Amino acid sequence: MGTVIRRRCSLLRCLTIAAGFAAAGCSGAIDQSSANDVENGLEQLRHLSFTQKVPFVVKSTDEAQQMMLGKLMRDNTNEELRIGGQTGVMTGLFPPGTDLKDEELKLMRQQVAGFYDPGDKVMVEVRGKSVLGSTLAGRSVFSTELLQAHELTHALQDQHFGLNRLLNGVKHNDDQEIAIHSVIEGDATLAGLAYVGGGMSAEEEKNIVDHFAAVPDNFEPEASGTPLALSIPLMFQYTHGTRFVAEAWERGGWAAVDALYHDPPTSSQEIMEPALYFDHRTPPLNVAVKGYEGPLTGWKKVDEDTFGELLLKIIFDRNLPAGSPALKIPATWRGDRMIALDKDGAITLIWLLAFHDNASAHEFALDYLSILDDQKGPRHQHWIEARGNAVLVIIGPQDASFNALAPAVWQASTITASPAKGGTLALK
Repeated sequence: MGTVIRRRCSLLRCLTIAAGFAAAGCSGAIDQSSANDVENGLEQLRHLSFTQKVPFVVKSTDEAQQMMLGKLMRDNTNEELRIGGQTGVMTGLFPPGTDLKDEELKLMRQQVAGFYDPGDKVMVEVRGKSVLGSTLAGRSVFSTELLQAHELTHALQDQHFGLNRLLNGVKHNDDQEIAIHSVIEGDATLAGLAYVGGGMSAEEEKNIVDHFAAVPDNFEPEASGTPLALSIPLMFQYTHGTRFVAEAWERGGWAAVDALYHDPPTSSQEIMEPALYFDHRTPPLNVAVKGYEGPLTGWKKVDEDTFGELLLKIIFDRNLPAGSPALKIPATWRGDRMIALDKDGAITLIWLLAFHDNASAHEFALDYLSILDDQKGPRHQHWIEARGNAVLVIIGPQDASFNALAPAVWQASTITASPAKGGTLALK
């Protein structure tokens, strides 16, 4: 498989990665003449022409990791990675003690078989690694050919739609980044498998979708060392992303897939429920967190983000028992925004979420309170309050006082419908 590497807090968003889940065998070194054959075949399959040749290089695992580390640190500071990891721990997304930088690189070392970097415009194969094979494809394939087809599809995407432009446009919104990466990876996976399968047809599309529907959401349990919040979004891009892009292809062929880059989905929820994109467009509500500046004198905003349904689901799945009715609550998500503030190394999080209805919001508040109450590791003070269909969550140092902060945030913050829908929802 392939992914695109870029900016803050996630190496997974910076590359287009060929990952080695359930491989069909070791891939051989890339041969430029065979790559030329794949280029010609992909141009016919995808109805897009290469505007320039894509350089191929082969690197050892150590060399590839150094390239990925360099890219990660070019787009992030150690402080940004610290804050991202600490935010994940405080919200229950990551287990206590998570070092985000180390975990990102460990996951890449274990899983990446190759990548396309839209910054350097180069395709890298990791020597000796295997790629997406029989388990995900549903049949035996030549892994080198699949690697080439997948990564060259990323090059086509980049040359025609500008991957960096797409990704740079969604900074500070993890949920929207996941959605765009799902299009990017779903397209490359669908095209790559169709290429090695001999072409695209309705039967081929159905076979691919059926096989991906049977693939588990996570390729490795958190107990084995990889945080779910890293492994699940990585797998999601391929499994759900392929099914989403296949839906577009079924409705209008490759032209409909191309159209996704001009009007991409804006949430993981749309990827999980394609009807929210294709049939009755339902973008997330716009949540703006304001009013915290006065009560938090001396604190500096260091990050902001949107988690979305997928990351909420991960928080609930990893912190609540299997079969709990509360596990259905993330599906009622309609929007969220989180602000991270720093003072002398301490972090305060202000998180405002919107849900479909009042009942869902109040149920989320109760269930998430139990998650925070049961948090292991360093203790943080927390405040949760539901008003109407909105929930305000504040997490901070033990000596923090939220009595003045919460009313100020409720008073100044807004939840608005998308521009297409119009209107503003009052926070009661």
